[in-house]
Amino acid sequence: MRYSKIDLMFPITVLVLTSCNVNFEKKGIREETTAKGDSIRVVVSKYPNGKIKAEVPYKGKLKDGIGRTYDKDGNISLELPYVAGKREGQSKKYFEGGKQVYQTTEYKADILHGWQVKYRETGEIMSEARYENNFACTELKEYYTDNTLKKEYPKLNITPVDRIQSQGEYTLLISMSEKVRKVKYYTGNLTASGCLNEDLYSVLLDEKAKTGKLTYTIPPGAFLMEELNIIAAVETIQGNTYIVQRRHNLAIQN
Repeated sequence: MRYSKIDLMFPITVLVLTSCNVNFEKKGIREETTAKGDSIRVVVSKYPNGKIKAEVPYKGKLKDGIGRTYDKDGNISLELPYVAGKREGQSKKYFEGGKQVYQTTEYKADILHGWQVKYRETGEIMSEARYENNFACTELKEYYTDNTLKKEYPKLNITPVDRIQSQGEYTLLISMSEKVRKVKYYTGNLTASGCLNEDLYSVLLDEKAKTGKLTYTIPPGAFLMEELNIIAAVETIQGNTYIVQRRHNLAIQN
């Protein structure tokens, strides 16, 4: 059987203000007082044209408050909340020009946990995706430009290839019912709330064909009976992860 522990589906856009991890003496600093009367230091970096590139609030040596980044024209591009040095709460990523939110993402204790919502420039919702502990979950909702909910997604196909008599091998070929951008296959079970997790096993994948393969070697006189749960994590055209699963009963005898 050829598979290994889960390796995290697709790269997630991790929002981090890299300019936050700085030596205070090398950046501009201003002192501010919060609504609660707390004193904070705001580390400010600038573009060569003098406009502000990033503003990151600190309490002591830890990021605390709303960090912001701007484009070279001074328009807001990202707002990212911190509590005691960790991302906490809802971030906002903006379209070019800073007038409309493109994406909101919820963080808890520095990990992606909650809903990530994407918007069109008109302000209408484009997609809603749920995450737990940095892993994608079911319940993905994507909307067409007329605001109707997308309902049709690729289905998961499982094709047995029986070579027991000739080679002592039994293979399951795993594929999608239509062409997809990216896909990863796993065996195991989603969490109780329907999310990918670190206990899943990755299935050997042919990247070009987008086909997974599970091969079982059965010696003479041996018998294998097993119920598999096979999961596909598919990257959609909107850059979200759609999850589909299917159970398959194995009954192999040589």
